[in-house]
Amino acid sequence: MDQISIRPFQENDRETLAAFRLSEQQQVYSSLPTDVVDDAVDDPDRVPCVVLNGGGTIIGFFVLHKHYQHEGYDTPHEVVYIRSLSIDEKLQGRGYGTQVAMRLPIYIQENFSNFDHLYLVVDAENTAAWNLYERAGFTHTATKEDGPIGKERLYYLDLDSKYVHNIKLGRDDAVQLPAIKIDIVRNQKETIGEIKGKVDRAELRITHLHVKAQERERGVASSAMRQIATFLRRDMPEIKQLTILTDDAAGWHKLFEKGGFVMMEDEGGQQKFVKYVNY
Repeated sequence: MDQISIRPFQENDRETLAAFRLSEQQQVYSSLPTDVVDDAVDDPDRVPCVVLNGGGTIIGFFVLHKHYQHEGYDTPHEVVYIRSLSIDEKLQGRGYGTQVAMRLPIYIQENFSNFDHLYLVVDAENTAAWNLYERAGFTHTATKEDGPIGKERLYYLDLDSKYVHNIKLGRDDAVQLPAIKIDIVRNQKETIGEIKGKVDRAELRITHLHVKAQERERGVASSAMRQIATFLRRDMPEIKQLTILTDDAAGWHKLFEKGGFVMMEDEGGQQKFVKYVNY
């Protein structure tokens, strides 16, 4: 698969963006680049960006909007919003959307170092989009019932965290239910960690999380925890809830919290963290 890159919009990109196409359905959720690029260029708080494939062809577009306040949500002033993100219809189905979502956190950290908060709004019916964002580390923080075209979801990403764009989760089919083992795989070939657990009806209770020693402190564990709900919705749709028990709340609290888990009541002297897979 081509490796994408992201850069700010340049004036000589206009011809390519003019040929950009989205289906009528996709235009319900996003805007064509030519419909928004001029407003972005004229606004010092907006940065239009293009996405290129390995051959240097523009395949995607989005706008980063500093200090934006989306109607109906109370978000911080020092915030960046991702707006009007789309992939050219002619080049869809090649995994570019996934690559963009995974690389966005690192790109914004590198280019907007003064900002700690990143948000985006996704229409609730656009499940393909918000599954991508959750896998990339975004956390669903609010739902608005009366957006412009119906229910919408607000997603948040902490820019003060570490993100890894090239890992993927895969189930070890040699392990039989109710036990489960999920490998953490880098670049689709190298296993650098694992998640083990036990399935009880609609719940997966995680009992073990391990990352190879040389890969620690790079954000692998937290990236895996952020991806796991999306993985389960696709591969094990019968699982509705993730649960973790730990007696080391001080050491694990931050990791699980950044993965979208919520700390619940003590259970048998251990701290309980819960994440709902479908909501």
